[in-house]
Amino acid sequence: MRFDSQGALRSIAERQYVDTLIVPLAELAFGEDMVRKAESYEVIHAVTAETERQLSGRTMLSPTISYTDVEAGVKLAQVVVAKANSSGFSHVLFIASDVRFKAFDLPILFVPPLALGSMSSDQAHTMVQNFATQVITELSSRWMAT
Repeated sequence: MRFDSQGALRSIAERQYVDTLIVPLAELAFGEDMVRKAESYEVIHAVTAETERQLSGRTMLSPTISYTDVEAGVKLAQVVVAKANSSGFSHVLFIASDVRFKAFDLPILFVPPLALGSMSSDQAHTMVQNFATQVITELSSRWMAT
């Protein structure tokens, strides 16, 4: 489910099934880094959208959390985890490209910052499918552990 009015209504009605929140985490940059950060966002967005499509009855896709520095992103992520858990989500998984988050204790999965726009449509689709499979595998492991 997506974070829209229909998805929210379904999520509330089916809370016992929708127990996982997927949160895209993307860095905003300006100037020279803008293109590279935008490419990272495109991969994150494509992977999370595909993951949500495949796991629609079990997951809610959050709007993207944007940050300008890692410490601010970590604080936002910690608040999201606390609020989601207190609202009934058993699992929260962030999807990001910024490996600086590895230094923090967050439920996060990394996807590489690829330039999907420079790939053929088939190549980009294959890459997104591969990364979505990794996310689904990670979520399945977490679900089985609880």
